[in-house]
Amino acid sequence: MFIKKALAAGSVALALVATGCAGGTSIGDNPNEGADGTGEVAGNIRVAWWGSGPRNEVTNAVIDLFTSAHPGTTVEGESADFQAYIERLNVQASSGNLPCATQLQGRQLNDYTTKNVLLDLQPMVDAGTIDVSQIPPEVLDTGRGLDGKLYMIPYGAAYDAMTVNRTLAEQAGVGLPPDGYDWEAFAEWAGRAQPGLPEGVPAVNLGGGLPNNFIAYVAGRGESLFADRQLGFSEDLLVEYWDMWERIRTAGLTPTPEVNAEEPDQTEQRFVAQGKVLADNLPGNALTPAQKTLDGTQPGQQLVTLPLPSGPAGSGNVLFTSGFAIPTTCDNIPAAAAFVDFFVNDDAGAKAFLSANGAVTNSRHLQQQLDDPALPALKRAELDLYQRIVAQEPVSVVYPPGYQASFENAFVRAYESIVFAGTPPREAAQAFITEVNTVLATT
Repeated sequence: MFIKKALAAGSVALALVATGCAGGTSIGDNPNEGADGTGEVAGNIRVAWWGSGPRNEVTNAVIDLFTSAHPGTTVEGESADFQAYIERLNVQASSGNLPCATQLQGRQLNDYTTKNVLLDLQPMVDAGTIDVSQIPPEVLDTGRGLDGKLYMIPYGAAYDAMTVNRTLAEQAGVGLPPDGYDWEAFAEWAGRAQPGLPEGVPAVNLGGGLPNNFIAYVAGRGESLFADRQLGFSEDLLVEYWDMWERIRTAGLTPTPEVNAEEPDQTEQRFVAQGKVLADNLPGNALTPAQKTLDGTQPGQQLVTLPLPSGPAGSGNVLFTSGFAIPTTCDNIPAAAAFVDFFVNDDAGAKAFLSANGAVTNSRHLQQQLDDPALPALKRAELDLYQRIVAQEPVSVVYPPGYQASFENAFVRAYESIVFAGTPPREAAQAFITEVNTVLATT
């Protein structure tokens, strides 16, 4: 019998405290048995992911294929929107009740590895129960913890892209930024574009407070975002970055801070998706929904996505991956390992899922999807750009626990103090670094 339920977050938070994985081999029963995922693939496992609607449909389609391939297994699926999902995971982690295959994101991974609730998956890789041979090393490394161990198998890779309104760029007489452009060239391109843009349309969205822009800036300069659970970049680099954005802003190439503060949070409703700015940093997989918005507001205009600006050290793009981890409390390790392996390696499963949560990390599946003539043009552009980014061997960022609260929120506040309160960039950088390092040291 096949059991599959995409439960609402509210009911799951209560129900999961009392339930667990059933059947198969348990690490808790025998620490030396089943740790490498070998054994009979049978019994029940719980699988959790974030998403709703279409994401649930394609994930459930992969689950159907898995249980058909392993008739002795059953799967209970649990899904919720991202924020509710993370809140539920925190409850499950603290109560020892994480699902046997738990979807995580690289930026939150070490919130869990440092609590010793996840298994090191390297023994399963070594035993061949989880095959990672088709995942590029730079992508696989995004699933590693602070200790270097492999805790998550990435199946989907997101990345940031410079999203440009090609129509407006051509009308402004500048075209697209050149291949291999850096931040200086980007600022120069924006300055040349501004006089030819429609009145009230800035060349670039105000990006000084966008953490992902700075992450790209650090990568291109060859410095580290984090090192030994502290910030790894220099104060001078952060000041240089904010000085650059202040030059762009004061040159009148961006919306005012007040206008920028009114921008919708939804990615597909950002200013560039409405034709209100020429260029902005958006997730690469936002091209399709952003173009849909643009079609409704500015018919005939076309968006394209490019790699983020590079730097002296090379590519400015880093990957933000999603994948599956297996908790130490899972009592059906063979079935959990088999499911993770199936999700990242089965051809039919990859075709059903069709890169629904970032570009597929399996290189064979990526090429299969790119070779499919039925692949929608915008999805093809998304996957093609991912393939180009991976070919540049992007740096892997290991995010410390508490990254979002300690780094991202503080970064936004620090830049707001510059544009709203007139805080000098050097003073804002010093305060930001002190605040974040203090929090990271105690997390």
